[in-house]
Amino acid sequence: MKAYLATRKGLIVLKPKASGWEVEKAHFDGVKVTYVRSDVAKGWIWAGVNHGHWGPKLHVSKNKGKSFEEIVPPKYPEGSKLSIKEYWAWARDSKGRIYVGTDPADFFHSDDEGKTWTLNQSFFKAEGKDRWFGAGTDGTALHSILINPKNDNHIIAAVSVGGVLESKDRGQSWKYINKGLQADFMPDKDDPVVQDPHLVEMSPSNPNVLWQQNHCGIFKSDNSGELWQNLSKAKGLKSPFGWAVVVDEKNCDIAYTLPALSDETRVPVHKKLVVQKTTNGGKTWKTLSKGLPQKYCYDIVYRHAFKKSAKQLLFGSTTGHVYFSKNSGDSWKQLSYQLAPIYAVELM
Repeated sequence: MKAYLATRKGLIVLKPKASGWEVEKAHFDGVKVTYVRSDVAKGWIWAGVNHGHWGPKLHVSKNKGKSFEEIVPPKYPEGSKLSIKEYWAWARDSKGRIYVGTDPADFFHSDDEGKTWTLNQSFFKAEGKDRWFGAGTDGTALHSILINPKNDNHIIAAVSVGGVLESKDRGQSWKYINKGLQADFMPDKDDPVVQDPHLVEMSPSNPNVLWQQNHCGIFKSDNSGELWQNLSKAKGLKSPFGWAVVVDEKNCDIAYTLPALSDETRVPVHKKLVVQKTTNGGKTWKTLSKGLPQKYCYDIVYRHAFKKSAKQLLFGSTTGHVYFSKNSGDSWKQLSYQLAPIYAVELM
């Protein structure tokens, strides 16, 4: 097992040892790494890197993080006034096709390991796209790409601010699946085109079950997004606001979130860092805090900075702290390396 941390100042690789974890390698020193994702099919690691003046790049490691190589990045067609600002999502289907989500919110795919890329025209021209807008970033961002493990044609993508969209024909057409979501910040809170999912996750054990940490609460769907249930008032929740959500690999009713106080006050509730866990599909939640700082804490966790593998949980915060649990969140250990703000983490 290794941990990969995408930070404001580079990509950090951690490895476990008898007394805890240690830094094995640091890549892209001083460069903003916006995203990191494991490629289970190949055993590779993909990273989205933003070189500032030189723009965003895609890199891949084929040797478990020892070194990275740059690959040809997706681009808009020649003559377009648009340009990619950052990479926010990555996925591979069972046939080997790679998908990338970007800011601005668009959807690219490659069938040759990134040598060439195709812009998804149906998504590019999605109805209502002219009404999408940025929240937290200057522009829109496609941050979640979910491929049904039982059906490569079934893809779900989520955009902030735009909503959740579904394709049942491998990206040839898309429809909004936002029924039940509520954008409380809009004049029409039920408007399907301007919902703000922060992250959407598909249950590995039951692809029909989707979990969503939304700007306006925690939501769950048991029918692949046809209808979303608002769990924000469930018993035991410290707060329904946050960015990250993870789902247990074997039980679709077990999920974890990392709460912040509110949209207006983005600090931990009572300045106590906690993890929220449900084991019954969101009906009730319990607080996990053993080993986490419980006073004057300002750690906030971004949407891609929380990961689960079996009983192991890992998250990194905007203050550069890393927290690890080896027992499904019952207790935590803080791993501190004086890091820059952490945007994404991966366990592999």
